[in-house]
Amino acid sequence: MRAFIALEIPGEIRTYLQSITKSMAIHMDGVKWVNREGQHVTLKFFGEIEETKAFKIRETISHIEKRYAPFVVTLKGIDAFPGKKRARVIVVTMEKGVDNIRGIFNDIEDSLSMIGVEKEKRDFTPHVTLGRRKMPMPLLDRDMTRLEEKSFVLDNLVLFSSTLTREGAIYNPVWEIKLGGEESEGRE
Repeated sequence: MRAFIALEIPGEIRTYLQSITKSMAIHMDGVKWVNREGQHVTLKFFGEIEETKAFKIRETISHIEKRYAPFVVTLKGIDAFPGKKRARVIVVTMEKGVDNIRGIFNDIEDSLSMIGVEKEKRDFTPHVTLGRRKMPMPLLDRDMTRLEEKSFVLDNLVLFSSTLTREGAIYNPVWEIKLGGEESEGRE
Protein backbone atom coordinates (compact mmCIF):
# COMPACT_ATOMS: atom_id res chain seq x y z
CA MET A 1 0.00 0.00 0.00
CA ARG A 2 1.09 3.59 -0.64
CA ALA A 3 1.18 5.21 2.81
CA PHE A 4 2.03 8.29 4.86
CA ILE A 5 1.66 9.58 8.43
CA ALA A 6 -0.24 12.83 9.01
CA LEU A 7 -1.86 14.89 11.72
CA GLU A 8 -5.58 14.96 11.00
CA ILE A 9 -7.18 18.41 10.97
CA PRO A 10 -10.76 19.00 12.15
CA GLY A 11 -13.61 18.87 9.63
CA GLU A 12 -14.65 22.49 10.10
CA ILE A 13 -11.10 23.66 9.23
CA ARG A 14 -11.05 21.42 6.14
CA THR A 15 -14.40 22.93 5.08
CA TYR A 16 -12.97 26.42 5.58
CA LEU A 17 -9.84 25.58 3.55
CA GLN A 18 -12.03 24.10 0.82
CA SER A 19 -13.79 27.47 0.56
CA ILE A 20 -10.35 29.10 0.21
CA THR A 21 -9.38 26.79 -2.66
CA LYS A 22 -12.69 27.46 -4.43
CA SER A 23 -12.06 31.19 -4.16
CA MET A 24 -8.49 30.85 -5.46
CA ALA A 25 -9.51 28.51 -8.28
CA ILE A 26 -11.49 31.35 -9.87
CA HIS A 27 -8.23 33.26 -10.47
CA MET A 28 -5.75 30.43 -11.05
CA ASP A 29 -5.48 27.96 -13.91
CA GLY A 30 -3.35 24.84 -14.06
CA VAL A 31 -3.76 23.86 -10.40
CA LYS A 32 -5.00 20.46 -9.26
CA TRP A 33 -6.74 21.38 -6.01
CA VAL A 34 -6.75 18.99 -3.06
CA ASN A 35 -10.23 17.90 -2.03
CA ARG A 36 -11.50 18.37 1.53
CA GLU A 37 -10.70 14.78 2.54
CA GLY A 38 -7.09 15.19 1.42
CA GLN A 39 -6.29 18.09 3.74
CA HIS A 40 -3.96 17.16 6.60
CA VAL A 41 -0.46 17.91 7.93
CA THR A 42 1.80 15.25 6.39
CA LEU A 43 4.71 14.23 8.62
CA LYS A 44 6.22 11.26 6.79
CA PHE A 45 5.62 9.83 3.32
CA PHE A 46 6.66 6.19 2.88
CA GLY A 47 5.63 5.31 -0.67
CA GLU A 48 4.77 1.64 -1.11
CA ILE A 49 4.96 -0.47 2.06
CA GLU A 50 3.64 -3.86 3.13
CA GLU A 51 0.82 -4.05 5.69
CA THR A 52 3.17 -5.74 8.16
CA LYS A 53 5.53 -2.74 7.87
CA ALA A 54 2.62 -0.38 8.56
CA PHE A 55 1.97 -2.07 11.90
CA LYS A 56 5.70 -2.21 12.72
CA ILE A 57 5.74 1.58 12.20
CA ARG A 58 2.84 1.99 14.62
CA GLU A 59 4.55 -0.16 17.21
CA THR A 60 7.78 1.85 16.82
CA ILE A 61 6.13 5.25 17.35
CA SER A 62 3.39 4.21 19.80
CA HIS A 63 5.16 6.16 22.59
CA ILE A 64 3.96 9.37 20.90
CA GLU A 65 0.49 8.72 22.33
CA LYS A 66 1.72 9.30 25.89
CA ARG A 67 4.53 11.72 25.13
CA TYR A 68 2.57 14.48 23.34
CA ALA A 69 -0.59 16.28 24.42
CA PRO A 70 -3.18 17.72 22.04
CA PHE A 71 -2.12 21.24 21.04
CA VAL A 72 -3.49 24.37 19.39
CA VAL A 73 -2.44 25.42 15.89
CA THR A 74 -3.23 28.72 14.16
CA LEU A 75 -3.40 29.21 10.40
CA LYS A 76 -0.86 31.78 9.19
CA GLY A 77 -1.09 32.33 5.45
CA ILE A 78 -0.85 31.00 1.92
CA ASP A 79 2.60 30.18 0.59
CA ALA A 80 4.19 27.94 -2.03
CA PHE A 81 6.98 25.38 -2.43
CA PRO A 82 9.70 25.73 -3.50
CA GLY A 83 8.78 29.45 -3.36
CA LYS A 84 6.23 31.97 -4.62
CA LYS A 85 8.29 32.81 -7.73
CA ARG A 86 8.24 29.17 -8.93
CA ALA A 87 5.18 27.80 -7.13
CA ARG A 88 4.57 24.09 -7.68
CA VAL A 89 2.78 23.31 -4.42
CA ILE A 90 0.34 25.83 -2.91
CA VAL A 91 0.08 25.48 0.86
CA VAL A 92 -1.30 26.99 4.04
CA THR A 93 1.34 27.57 6.68
CA MET A 94 0.78 27.66 10.41
CA GLU A 95 1.93 29.90 13.20
CA LYS A 96 1.09 28.79 16.72
CA GLY A 97 1.78 25.09 17.28
CA VAL A 98 4.59 24.78 14.72
CA ASP A 99 7.15 23.77 17.37
CA ASN A 100 4.81 21.01 18.55
CA ILE A 101 4.46 19.67 14.99
CA ARG A 102 8.23 19.79 14.48
CA GLY A 103 8.76 17.96 17.78
CA ILE A 104 6.48 15.12 16.70
CA PHE A 105 8.09 15.08 13.23
CA ASN A 106 11.61 14.81 14.72
CA ASP A 107 10.48 12.10 17.16
CA ILE A 108 8.99 10.08 14.27
CA GLU A 109 12.14 10.54 12.15
CA ASP A 110 14.46 9.47 15.00
CA SER A 111 12.30 6.51 16.04
CA LEU A 112 11.81 5.16 12.53
CA SER A 113 15.49 5.51 11.65
CA MET A 114 16.11 2.87 14.36
CA ILE A 115 14.17 0.34 12.24
CA GLY A 116 15.86 1.31 8.98
CA VAL A 117 13.48 3.95 7.62
CA GLU A 118 15.52 6.65 5.91
CA LYS A 119 15.27 10.16 7.38
CA GLU A 120 13.82 12.99 5.30
CA LYS A 121 16.59 14.97 3.56
CA ARG A 122 14.54 18.11 2.87
CA ASP A 123 13.77 20.73 5.48
CA PHE A 124 10.40 20.17 7.14
CA THR A 125 7.88 23.02 7.04
CA PRO A 126 4.53 22.19 8.67
CA HIS A 127 1.76 22.92 6.17
CA VAL A 128 -1.53 21.83 4.62
CA THR A 129 -1.37 21.34 0.85
CA LEU A 130 -4.11 23.15 -1.07
CA GLY A 131 -3.05 22.38 -4.64
CA ARG A 132 -0.28 21.36 -7.05
CA ARG A 133 0.86 22.57 -10.44
CA LYS A 134 2.63 20.48 -13.06
CA MET A 135 4.49 23.55 -14.30
CA PRO A 136 5.86 26.02 -11.76
CA MET A 137 4.47 29.52 -12.08
CA PRO A 138 4.56 32.60 -9.84
CA LEU A 139 2.01 32.73 -7.04
CA LEU A 140 0.85 36.33 -7.14
CA ASP A 141 -0.65 38.23 -4.21
CA ARG A 142 -3.76 38.96 -6.29
CA ASP A 143 -4.33 35.18 -6.68
CA MET A 144 -4.28 34.45 -2.96
CA THR A 145 -7.28 34.65 -0.68
CA ARG A 146 -6.62 36.21 2.72
CA LEU A 147 -6.93 33.69 5.55
CA GLU A 148 -8.80 34.30 8.75
CA GLU A 149 -6.72 33.62 11.86
CA LYS A 150 -8.37 30.34 12.75
CA SER A 151 -7.14 28.19 15.63
CA PHE A 152 -7.84 24.50 16.11
CA VAL A 153 -6.58 21.49 18.05
CA LEU A 154 -4.40 18.74 16.59
CA ASP A 155 -4.75 15.52 18.55
CA ASN A 156 -4.80 12.63 16.10
CA LEU A 157 -1.87 11.05 14.24
CA VAL A 158 -2.97 8.77 11.39
CA LEU A 159 -1.30 6.38 8.97
CA PHE A 160 -3.24 6.79 5.73
CA SER A 161 -3.16 4.53 2.71
CA SER A 162 -3.36 6.49 -0.52
CA THR A 163 -4.90 5.18 -3.72
CA LEU A 164 -4.31 7.33 -6.80
CA THR A 165 -7.24 7.79 -9.21
CA ARG A 166 -7.96 10.18 -12.10
CA GLU A 167 -10.16 12.25 -9.79
CA GLY A 168 -7.39 12.49 -7.19
CA ALA A 169 -6.07 10.44 -4.32
CA ILE A 170 -8.38 8.49 -2.02
CA TYR A 171 -7.17 8.33 1.58
CA ASN A 172 -8.14 5.62 4.05
CA PRO A 173 -6.98 5.47 7.67
CA VAL A 174 -5.02 2.31 8.50
CA TRP A 175 -4.38 3.14 12.18
CA GLU A 176 -4.35 6.16 14.43
CA ILE A 177 -2.66 7.38 17.57
CA LYS A 178 -4.58 9.77 19.82
CA LEU A 179 -2.32 12.29 21.51
CA GLY A 180 -2.84 12.04 25.25
CA GLY A 181 0.43 12.93 26.96
CA GLU A 182 1.66 16.11 28.57
CA GLU A 183 5.00 17.00 26.91
CA SER A 184 3.58 19.45 24.37
CA GLU A 185 1.84 21.66 26.90
CA GLY A 186 3.26 25.16 27.03
CA ARG A 187 5.13 24.84 23.72
CA GLU A 188 4.31 27.18 20.87
